[in-house]
Amino acid sequence: MPGARLRSFRLGDRSELLVQHLLTGLAFTTPVPRQEDIGFDFLCSLIGQTKGSGLLRAGPFFTVQAKSKGTEEILYEQPHQVDWITQQENPMLICIADRDTTSMDIYSTWNLLCGVLAGHTVTRAATKIILRLDQTSDKWPHVRDLQDGTQEILLGSPIAHVTHDDIVDEDRTKEVAAVLAAWILFDRLNIVNSRAGLHWVVAPRFYETNKMPLLDDLLAVAGYWNPKNLEKCARNLVLSAASLWRTLAAAGLMSSTAAPWAEGIPLLRDLLSWCYEIDPSIRDFIPEFRVH
Repeated sequence: MPGARLRSFRLGDRSELLVQHLLTGLAFTTPVPRQEDIGFDFLCSLIGQTKGSGLLRAGPFFTVQAKSKGTEEILYEQPHQVDWITQQENPMLICIADRDTTSMDIYSTWNLLCGVLAGHTVTRAATKIILRLDQTSDKWPHVRDLQDGTQEILLGSPIAHVTHDDIVDEDRTKEVAAVLAAWILFDRLNIVNSRAGLHWVVAPRFYETNKMPLLDDLLAVAGYWNPKNLEKCARNLVLSAASLWRTLAAAGLMSSTAAPWAEGIPLLRDLLSWCYEIDPSIRDFIPEFRVH
């Protein structure tokens, strides 16, 4: 409006500017113009450093939605909103700005995919989705279905807390960026695997803010299956088996007498004989299984 702006809008503007300021210490950050705002405030590429070169390397891509301190939930209730939030193809982080302390909390939305893949226990597909900050349940991966068709995605504690002092301390910046990179990797792998028909979600069962999530030990896995995915599952089995066969050959392990390959290779050969018959597309890839 000419000559004025609503106070609530201005406070929101300042929160977005604070998030942008803090993000730029960690990532190449592009604000989304208001005319193009469909739910993201920033498009980001995490910054990595190439030792000794003086170059800042563009790292993994992610999106950000910025909110002000006091935000407890983010609601998606219209059909087009639910469709949008359930079709994310990039890791999305929620950044909560605290203007009083010039800091922000960063939340991962990794378990949103768990709700999408599981569906709703009452209505099959969720009619409303709520991202709830700072909440968990006693059941991992912290997705809660309500009787009215609402699905609550409980995001838990922040994965990182970032202050102005952090982004002017190069060592501290590297530490925070490493934490974000690990969470983005979890989310990216889960999203890509799901698109490929591998409906498994892997993530830490426990974590601490500003600490590296456990990359090997104590990871939890949520698996989802549906008869509609039978063809895609069979296809993935065929491709994985053929790739494993070729990889073993390249590694010189076909004649290995060590476990697990000595026991596994004959079984893999039998599996590939079956795969060869049900999926002609791999026949040029493993011609040695051709039946003469």
